[in-house]
Order: sequence, then C-alpha cells, then structure tokens
Amino acid sequence: MNLILWIVRLIIIVMIIRFIIGLLRSAFGARGGAAPRGPRRPQERIGGTLVQDPQCGTYLPQDRAIVLARGGDTHYFCSARCRDEWTSRV
Repeated sequence: MNLILWIVRLIIIVMIIRFIIGLLRSAFGARGGAAPRGPRRPQERIGGTLVQDPQCGTYLPQDRAIVLARGGDTHYFCSARCRDEWTSRV
C-alpha cells in the first residue's frame, strides 16, 4: 500500500514539474529547440483575397462579391439585398 501511495505522489510531482516547465517556456517564448524564425510574410489564401460586406459583415472571396464603386471607394457585397439595403441607408 505504501508503494502505491509513493508512486502516485511521484506521478503527481512529475506532472506539476512538467506543467511549470510548460508555463515557463510559453512565458519566455521558447519553441522547444526550434530555430528562431525571421519576420512572417503574409499568407496568400488559396481561394483569393477575402473582403467584408459592409452591411452584414460577412467575409467572402473578392471574385465572388458584388462590387459597387461609389465616390472613389470600392465596396463589396455578398448579395444584391445587402447592397440595396446598404445603399438605401447611406
């Protein structure tokens, strides 16, 4: 019985130590031996550039959006309904 209790305590201590080491690594930015990276370049999406509908907030691929050029600005909409509601409001 003493042996089982000793093993359980040892397991708990090891788990606590691993947890503390993980916290320290994340706090100090350690990457587990990985080489430091340079500045990240923006990732290009496979589906193209995403644009946001100003009326409903939906994101959609730019090539699938309804385009409205107004006053030198270009606005992208997910549907004719959103475009019409936005134009009547603005």
